[in-house]
Amino acid sequence: MTGIVMNSQLFAPLFSSAAVRAIVNDRARLQRMLDFEAALARAEAALGVISATAAGEIADACQADRYDIAVIADAAAEAGNVAIPLVDSLTAEVAKRNKTAAGFVHWGATSQDVIDTAMVLQLGEAVPPLLKDLQKIVDAFARLAKRHRTSAMLGRTLLQPATPLALGQKIAGWASDIDRATRRLKASFAETQVLQFGGASGSLSALGRKAEPVMKALAWQLELKLPPAPWFTQRVRVAALAQDAALVVGALGKAARDISLMMQIEVGEASEPSGAGRGGSSTMPHKRNPVGAAIVLAATHQVPMMAAIICSAMPQEHERALGGWQAEWPTLAALMGCLGSAVEAMSEVAPGLAIDLDAIQANMDATEPAVFAERATFLLAEKIGKDKAHALVEKALAKGGSFVKALGRLEKELAHEKALLGYSSQFVDRVLADLKRR
Repeated sequence: MTGIVMNSQLFAPLFSSAAVRAIVNDRARLQRMLDFEAALARAEAALGVISATAAGEIADACQADRYDIAVIADAAAEAGNVAIPLVDSLTAEVAKRNKTAAGFVHWGATSQDVIDTAMVLQLGEAVPPLLKDLQKIVDAFARLAKRHRTSAMLGRTLLQPATPLALGQKIAGWASDIDRATRRLKASFAETQVLQFGGASGSLSALGRKAEPVMKALAWQLELKLPPAPWFTQRVRVAALAQDAALVVGALGKAARDISLMMQIEVGEASEPSGAGRGGSSTMPHKRNPVGAAIVLAATHQVPMMAAIICSAMPQEHERALGGWQAEWPTLAALMGCLGSAVEAMSEVAPGLAIDLDAIQANMDATEPAVFAERATFLLAEKIGKDKAHALVEKALAKGGSFVKALGRLEKELAHEKALLGYSSQFVDRVLADLKRR
C-alpha cells in the first residue's frame, strides 16, 4: 500500500500531500544523501583529513540532477541498499575531473550513515510546516468553540440522542486532542534531529583520533545535534515519531468523523467549506460530500498500519540490521505523505466549517424528552426521591407530545439555560484556557 500510493499519479494527490511528496520523493531523497556526502567532505577538509581540493570536487558533484535514479535503483536491488550504488556513481562523477579526489568520497562513513541522516534531513524539512498547520487547525477550532460557548446542541451517545451540551464543548474537545497529539509529535520530531555517523559498525575506527572532531564538524555542517553515540539499531526515535504521527491523524480523524456525521442531510448541523467541484457527485447534483473529512478518515485507516510496520521493525540485529531497517525506508516516506494529506485536508475544513444553528435547534426540538428527561428527574429527586421521580418522568414520557407539558411542573426550571447546558459552557472555558497556556 505504501509504495502504491506514493508512486501513483492517480491516487497520490488524494492520499499524500503534494508539499510533503516534494520533500520525501526519490529525487529529494537522493539530494539529501548527497548533501550528507558533501558535508562530510567539507568537515573532513576543515580538519585536514582530506584536502580542500578533494572536498571541493566532491561537493561540486553532489547535485542530484547529475544522476540517473533508475540506474541507481536497479543497482540497489543487487547491492541491498541505495547508498552503495549512489556512492559508486558519485565516485565516478568526481573521477571525471579529479581521480585523486574520487578516492576520498564517503571517507570513513557507511551506507547507514548516509541513508539515516538523509531521512533525518527530510524529516527536518517536512515536519515543521505540518506542526505550524496543526497549530492553525487548533486555533481555528478554538475560535469556533468560543463563538459557540453557549450554543446548545443535542448530545449523542452510542449514536442516539442524549442530554444537551454546548456545541463549543464538542469543538473544544477536537482542538484539545489535536493540540495534545501535536505536542507529542513536536517532541518526538525534535529527538529525530540528530546526526547518524558511526562508520562500519559504530566505532568510527577509520577516522582514528579525528573521529570526534569530524563528527562534530559534520553535525555543524548539517545543522543537526550530535547524539551520544550512533543509533544504527536503536530505533525508538523513528518509532516514536511514527506513533505520534498516527496519534495526530487519529485526533484529526475524531473531528472528521463528527463533522461527517453532522453533515448528513437528515442532521444538517454543519458543512465543510464549498468550492467549485468540491464534494460533488457524478450522478446526484444535490450532493455536497464531506471531502476533507473523507481524506482525513482515509488516513486514519493507513497511518496506524504504517506506524505498526516501523514499530515491528525495532528488534534489529546487533550493530546493523537485516530487514527491519530496510522496511522503514518506503514506509516512513508514505506515512509522512499520508500525514501531510490529513493535515492539509483539515487545514481547509477547520477555518471554513459552517454551523447551522437552526438545524441544531430543530434536532433538539424533535427529541424534546431526551433533552429534558435527565434534568427533570434530578430536580424532582431532590424533593420526592429518585425512585418516585424516575416513575413520574417515565409516565410523562409515555404520554408523548410536549414532555414539559405532560410533566405538568418545572416549566421555569427546565427553561433555564442550566437545564440545557449544565456545566458545559464552563468546560469550554477550561479547555480554551488550557490551550492558551500551551
